[in-house]
Amino acid sequence: MKNRKKLRQMTFNGELYLWAYHYDDRDFDNYPYSYYLFVPKENNKLKVRVYFKRYAPNMAIDIYSEAGTICLYKGERIVLNLCRPFFARQVIEYVFQNCCNNTDTGEVEIKDGDLILNRLGFKEF
Repeated sequence: MKNRKKLRQMTFNGELYLWAYHYDDRDFDNYPYSYYLFVPKENNKLKVRVYFKRYAPNMAIDIYSEAGTICLYKGERIVLNLCRPFFARQVIEYVFQNCCNNTDTGEVEIKDGDLILNRLGFKEF
């Protein structure tokens, strides 16, 4: 896996979170293998990883491009690019409202990030 890029910041519900999207194009056993890493800024003892298997990014890691995967979002065709803050915000909000609390500790692994995308309204990616 390539070196991790710097974590970015996002505010949700008055709290600051660090986040990054990672993609390993050399993991042939799990391809496509990608995940979000979320860490509450005030609680670095919690690390949440949301894994994606069906979402196949059309970009290399660390490249912030317009490329992405065509899908349906609430019935409209859009380009889904998990590197973009718009999409990260939707997932981070879902995770911290439904899966864990920002005061938890340890490492949380959510293996079915594709299901989260479906629940958020993304289809056919």
